This record gives sequence, structure tokens and C-alpha cells, in this order.
Amino acid sequence: MNKITLWGNRRQKAHYQVNLKEKWKHSTSLGGGFGQYLMAQNSIDPSQLAEALREQKETGARLGEILTNKKVLTKEQMLNELSKYLGVAQIDLNQVTIDPKVASLLNEEAAMRYGAIPVEIKDRIIQVAMFDPGNHRAVENIRILTGFEVEPLLVSEDQVVSAIKKFLTVEKSIAELALGQEELTDRGTERIRGLDCEEGHDAPTIQLVDFLLGEAIMLGASDIHWEPGEAALRVRFRIDGKLETKRSFPLGVARNLLARIKIMSGMDVSERRLPQDGRSTFAVNGKTIDLRVSSLPSIYGEKIVVRILDVDTAKRTLLSLGMSLEVESRLRRLIKEPHGIILVVGPTGSGKTTTLYALLQELVSETLNLVSIEDPVEYQLPGVVSVQVQPKIGLTFAQGLRSILRQDPDVIMIGEIRDEETARIAIAAALTGHLVLSTLHTNTAAEAFTRLLDMGIEPYLVAAVVRGVLSQRLVRRLCNHCKVPWNLDFLEREVMDLPEGIGQVYKAQGCPFCRETGYSGRIGIHELLLYHQDIKELVLEGKGSHWIEERAIAGGMVSLRIDGYRKVQEGLTSLEEIWHSTSRIPS
Repeated sequence: MNKITLWGNRRQKAHYQVNLKEKWKHSTSLGGGFGQYLMAQNSIDPSQLAEALREQKETGARLGEILTNKKVLTKEQMLNELSKYLGVAQIDLNQVTIDPKVASLLNEEAAMRYGAIPVEIKDRIIQVAMFDPGNHRAVENIRILTGFEVEPLLVSEDQVVSAIKKFLTVEKSIAELALGQEELTDRGTERIRGLDCEEGHDAPTIQLVDFLLGEAIMLGASDIHWEPGEAALRVRFRIDGKLETKRSFPLGVARNLLARIKIMSGMDVSERRLPQDGRSTFAVNGKTIDLRVSSLPSIYGEKIVVRILDVDTAKRTLLSLGMSLEVESRLRRLIKEPHGIILVVGPTGSGKTTTLYALLQELVSETLNLVSIEDPVEYQLPGVVSVQVQPKIGLTFAQGLRSILRQDPDVIMIGEIRDEETARIAIAAALTGHLVLSTLHTNTAAEAFTRLLDMGIEPYLVAAVVRGVLSQRLVRRLCNHCKVPWNLDFLEREVMDLPEGIGQVYKAQGCPFCRETGYSGRIGIHELLLYHQDIKELVLEGKGSHWIEERAIAGGMVSLRIDGYRKVQEGLTSLEEIWHSTSRIPS
């Protein structure tokens, strides 16, 4: 652990406590001494202090909180100034290892009341991370509760709350669940094979599942994997396209957790032999998140995957997806066409559905009838009628499309063209005056034409209806807090076959903001193949995708890799990400 020393002897500690108590007395109700200190440091001006003090008098909020909310100071600046004013060292809980036994010296209720989490004990002194270390009464109460002399350390409020949930709320719930399992075993209670009706309903289970869901949403995870093994349940989050192991639970606890998820999503808790699907919602920070849940029987029990669907994703604009202005403007022109097919292609997880929703959002109008058919419906967009495919009752993509065509649609979105029957109906819709948006699983835009031909569609039909194909990938964004410049040498340029003009780039390093990965968030790279006479002739001749690709690039198409290189030059991502995402794609 990174050790932080605040004082060297008892006399220094006593002086600190008296000094801190005096400062706290003069800086509580109206921000008094601290506000004057900030002015003396030229961190704020008199008018800003006066306004903040007026608001503090009305609301009772802390002065620092008011100033950061008003963006007068950043949180980092406020912490630095408060640390110097109080003479208290700062601590970054992301950079230290907290002993769970030490953390548990304060119970959850007291920790939340005082905004504090014990960190380490040495020489009968306990270091306690607090977001308000100037609160002398809280420090004294923690000394009484723990039985140790207290060394308060300054930390941000969000870090304290996160640590309390991690070490007190979660650990307490796990311990209670494990104790319940032991008590059942001690009484000789025999569990039936499967799950009884009480599992998943107890308070510790609910708290634990809610915490993990909230943590995943806060970290921006797209999926949560609950994976039972021979000895434990592993929980992994998919963040920025990569799976990260977050927790491991005893199998006795795992049964309760999985049962809770199934109860939330309306699945049959007693059925563990067959796959199931369900849906649920979860509220976090006043926002409702949709959850799509899938279970799969395995030799060690049911594996459950929770897909996190943020409704704001369906409201993203084309520009927010990382498209270049050139690609965006050409796409906007394409969707103004009265009829034809526009395809979005790429592998699973490349953001195709999000792009389709961005296109639909551009088209939503009182004068147009927009209908989508998907499996499953991921988002519900105002102004769009969404149809859920249900093969069990005969509602396939093909059957649904036939019915949609009788509903007088202007624009039809098809989640995916999977087979010849669906492709033929989509083409028929395009030929009869409808604009059709859909996806295909191909690596490049050019391969979309050959995929349709491989399905059995005649070349003249493909040439007649396809207006454009957008191919895309999602690559990880470099973390702005830790990315470092990198000058490429001659060998690196040769190996990566880089175009002229790319000299200095940025590479990932890792910091607490990005969980030491070097990346935070994702951005799209795109290639847009526009249909024109040259492409039509190649399709009619039955030429392969590499012929179409070469002709499209000669006609001005920017390939995925080149678009990626441009984003590398802008410092948005790394060469490693582009090379990994496009290594199997011709440049």
C-alpha cells in the first residue's frame, strides 16, 4: 500500500487536532475561514465567494460543493486547496489497497453518516479516508467506535461512497448470504436440486445484485457475465468491448444471485435445464436502464448474461458515432432517397444497430410511417413502430415483413437480413417504393454485394436496389488523462504500411481514470461504399468483392483502415487498435 504519513509524533498530532478543530469551528456554517483562504490564494474572487455564501445560507450545502457545482473550481482544485487549508494529506483510494478487516471496523451506517472508510492501522493509529476531515466531531466519534487514534485523510466524496459500497455493503451482503447457507447446512436442511421459492428474495441478495448492476452501469459496461465454475461464480463486465473480471463468489451465494436476476427479468426460477430469455429495468441516478437477460445451462449451472441497454444510445446522432463529416453528409443524402436499400455491415458488436437507430432518428417525421422489425427490439424510439420477431409463434422476419408491407410504410428497418426469403421481401419492398435499412454480417462494404449473391439473389436485383453500404468497427478511445505521444521509427512505419503524413501518434499508458487500461470509451471507424455505374457493372458481371473494393477506392471511398489512421492522427485512438480491428481487411 502507498503509505501516507501526516505526523511524526504525539505532540504534532495534538497540535494538528487543536488547529484542525479551530479551523473547523470557523469554516462550518458560512464557509468562513476556508472562503477567505480561497480568496487569499486568488482561487476565487469576492463576488464568487459572496454568491456562494448566499447559496450556502439558503441550502445548507458545503461551500466546496457549491463552488464545484458552479464550476468555479474543479473537484481536483477544490481537494488540493482544502488539503492545504486543513493541513491534511490527500489519498487516492484507486491507488491503495484497503484491508477489508480494517474497513469493517466502521459499520456501514456509521461510515455513511461520517463519509469515512478506514484504510490502514499502524502503531495504534488508524488512517481514515474522509471527504470532510475537518469535521472534528466525526473524527472523535470514529476514535471512540474503533478504539484507535485517528489520522484523517482527505478524499473525494464519490471515492468514499464507492469504497463503502465495495467493502461494507457488498462484503456484508456476501457474509450474510454465506452465513445463511452454513446455517441451513448445520440444521441438516437438504436442498432440492434447483432453486426453492425463497432464493433471490432476501435483502442481502437484492443489495448485492443491485450494487453490481449499478457498478456496471457506472463503468459504462455493455454486458455483465455471471459464469458458474467448479468452485465459484465469476462476474465479468464487458467494458469498451473487452471482458474484465470484477468479482468471484462462493457457489452457495451464486445460486441466490442468479435466482434474483431471473426473478427480476420474469424468467422461470425453477427451470434450469433449458435456455431462457427475459427483460427487466433498473433505476440508477434517476435514470431507467433496460436490461435484456439470457440464461444458458452449463455443466456447472446456469450462465446468465445481462445486456445493458441505455435508451440514450438510440438517440445518438450520426456525428456522435465518430463519422467523418464526409461520410455523414453522404449518408444524409442517401436516406433522402425515396426507395432502395441501405446496408450497415460489420461483425457482431460493431455498433450496427446503433447506427440504424441514428439513421431512423434522422427520418422521424409526422409525414412518414416508420416501422422496424427486430430480434430482439433493443430500443423503443418515439415515432417508430417496433415489431418483435417471435419464431415460436411463426412471426419470423419474412412473415413480419409481409405484414408490414400491408401497413403502408414509408421506411422499413430490418434488424438483419439472415436468409434468402428475408432478402427477397426486402428487395421487393425497395422496388415498390420503400426505403429499407438493414444489416448484414460481412467484414467489408464490398462483401455485402457478394453475400446477397451467395444467398441466391439475382445480380440484376442487387444492382437495382442497393443504394449504399456502410461498413464499421468500434475501436477504443485513448484516455485523455494518460495518453502519451509516440514518435514512430522507420521500421514501425514499414511494418504497419502507414501512409505518408503519420509521424507522431499517441499510445495507451494507463491511469486510475481508465482503470489502468489506457482507454476510455469507444469510437467508430467507417467506410461508405456508394453505388454508381462502375459498381453496378461489376455486380452484373458477378465479380468478386476485391474487384468492387478496388473500384470503390479508386472512385473516392475511404477504407476502414485509412479512416482509422485519420483518427490516430487526431489522437482519438491508437495504431494498435486500428491494426487489431482491420488486420483481416484489405487497406
